[in-house]
Amino acid sequence: MAEPPIRLARLAPLVVAAARDAADPVALAILDEAADQLTETVRALSPGPGERVVATGGLLGPDGPLTDRLETRLRALGLTLDWVPDGCRGAVALARLAHGGRT
Repeated sequence: MAEPPIRLARLAPLVVAAARDAADPVALAILDEAADQLTETVRALSPGPGERVVATGGLLGPDGPLTDRLETRLRALGLTLDWVPDGCRGAVALARLAHGGRT
């Protein structure tokens, strides 16, 4: 954990492969912890029931190793997980809203 996050991220494919191919209990626990951390991040935003959470990226894509785990946790909070292939549109919409514009 002393490494910068970008250097730690290079280990993600190894963890995913160990979880998928060997059902390695340590790798599975790492994925569960990652989903727990993401859930806590969302919870810190105080979303209301029925709100949608948008995710993008390889770990949270349609076949990503965190998608089902996070979706289950968010569903328990009354939230829906949506995946998008590119977060640019959402970023632009949020920037417009922040400056009083419409999406």
